[in-house]
Amino acid sequence: MKPTQWSYPGGGINQIPGECTISGDVRLTPFYNVKDVLTKLQEYVDNINLNIHKLETRGPVSKYVLPDDDLRGSLTLTFDEANSGVACDLNSRGYHVLCKATKEVVGHRINYPLIMKAYSITGSLPLIRELQDEGFDVQTAGYGLMATYHAQNEYCLFTDMS
Repeated sequence: MKPTQWSYPGGGINQIPGECTISGDVRLTPFYNVKDVLTKLQEYVDNINLNIHKLETRGPVSKYVLPDDDLRGSLTLTFDEANSGVACDLNSRGYHVLCKATKEVVGHRINYPLIMKAYSITGSLPLIRELQDEGFDVQTAGYGLMATYHAQNEYCLFTDMS
């Protein structure tokens, strides 16, 4: 889980806000079922809410439950979208055909049967996963420089694109 945005309704500099929203994302490897993870995360939130009075605090005046004021802290979990990850089948016919064709074009820089090195990155490619779920042998390949991928000065070599 990666919290990336925090927002709260403001107030005085010496006032702790009564609510806060933390937004972010969860990136999964393709070997987890998204629905199972969402269910598990909701179980964690439900457990925290049930036991909010047991959470550690920073002293006797820092509390998540204020019975005299009829206040009780709580967490709410919401999701805008959820996508499954993608894993290419390194034993499929399509993978081996792609490796062989790449070796024929690129030459000695490729170590067949692995295209350079097999690697994993997280991100969302929902169309690819949907095609895989329908039974298609879908592969992804990149011929640029991984060291400059998404860098501020991202570039590739013409020879890698031949």
